[in-house]
Amino acid sequence: MSTLVLCAGRRWGKSVAACYKAFAVARAHPGVTCCLVGATQGSISRNLWGTLRDMNREYGLGAVPLKGVEGWSMTLPNGSQVVLLPVDSIDAADKVRGLSRVAFIAIDECQRYKKDVLDYLLLDVLKAMYIDLRARGTTVQTWLMGTPNPLGKVGTFWEYMQRKSVEVYGGTVYDNEKVGTREQIEAVVTEMLAEETDATGAPLTRESVWYRREILAEWVVELSRRVYAFDDDRNVIDVIPPCDHFALIGDIGVRDADAVAKLGWRDGDPNLYLVEEYIARGQDTLDLAEMTRKAIADCHPLVTAFDGGGLGLKVINTLRRLFPKVPIRAVTKPPVNLQVKALNNRLLSGFKCLRTSRFYAEVRNSEWEDGIVNGKIIETGHSDIVPALRYAALELVRLLPEKPREKTSAELEEEKQIADVERAERNRRLQQRQTEYEPEQWDDVNSDQYD
Repeated sequence: MSTLVLCAGRRWGKSVAACYKAFAVARAHPGVTCCLVGATQGSISRNLWGTLRDMNREYGLGAVPLKGVEGWSMTLPNGSQVVLLPVDSIDAADKVRGLSRVAFIAIDECQRYKKDVLDYLLLDVLKAMYIDLRARGTTVQTWLMGTPNPLGKVGTFWEYMQRKSVEVYGGTVYDNEKVGTREQIEAVVTEMLAEETDATGAPLTRESVWYRREILAEWVVELSRRVYAFDDDRNVIDVIPPCDHFALIGDIGVRDADAVAKLGWRDGDPNLYLVEEYIARGQDTLDLAEMTRKAIADCHPLVTAFDGGGLGLKVINTLRRLFPKVPIRAVTKPPVNLQVKALNNRLLSGFKCLRTSRFYAEVRNSEWEDGIVNGKIIETGHSDIVPALRYAALELVRLLPEKPREKTSAELEEEKQIADVERAERNRRLQQRQTEYEPEQWDDVNSDQYD
């Protein structure tokens, strides 16, 4: 396998394994480069550099360490190098392009990377580096390492784990004999759990998301950190039903893609349905106009509104002149936290989309920094369609049928008591009727009189 994914819990030894593999490949193939990538210079220093230095000394490898401006390296006697590089942005990823004869690359803490950065690093930067060695028959390998993403089963790290051509390994701290015995590790974990509390103030347990994700390496999500209250069971539908009314809500991209959501709803149904998505990159105003024209002709929307920020207002004015009979306007854009609140209200009160939609793939890619709601939003990957749905939640709130109000616990209890009383009264009356009209007992002695 040319790509290996190592998804393991904390203290399993992912960094040690990567350092050992890098030295093994560098020693076996003279003049090659093995690259270890970390999110920051600090993580490289803590997780990788010290391990390489200790291995070099313990096994007498004779590697010469060098700390340079662009990265740190260990040069072996056969001319091969183990290079350490910090990559936390697309600009930093571009600096990796100069490497040649790359035989092995390991990327540490993959769950920390924004999706666009990791995608760019793997495909646009690293993939072509393997050509010279692979053309000569030399095996080249990429390792992706980390623990599960706090946002759940999203992001590049998770996507690579689903590829059939990728070899996947995992493990937990309990597999690492150098840390201690199972009993010793369990005792430490118990202490650590007791030191922290959940949202209710109770100590964490082995059922907590933290323990299951960080220690057991399970892909569980901490819902409180997610920006959007999207839930598969509540918000996913297999087939979009026929709708009675439609709206087109769009996010006009200046540098990003244009995204227009075709949304529909039904009379008497509180759900808003994402019927179709129109997403295109690199369009000019006329391209967007043509995309809008087709959508308008297809559904005759009641509402057509686009983001008027940046150059959007000029685009909207152009669309108005091209479609004078269609009332196109700019969307309402309050602060982002209010947009998020509106979309969350819609997700909770009635929203359905297909599992194959871009919105489904991207709505879970955002989390609150440090779990602070309405604080700073951290995006694992940029989305063009999610902003359009935020605008839609605001624009259409008055047009959608209201969802029946959920009854309070007091109202439900009162209804139960009334139902119990009515049931008891019905049983009493039934029993009374049975007593009044009870038939005569059968007399076996005189039964022959009926023969």
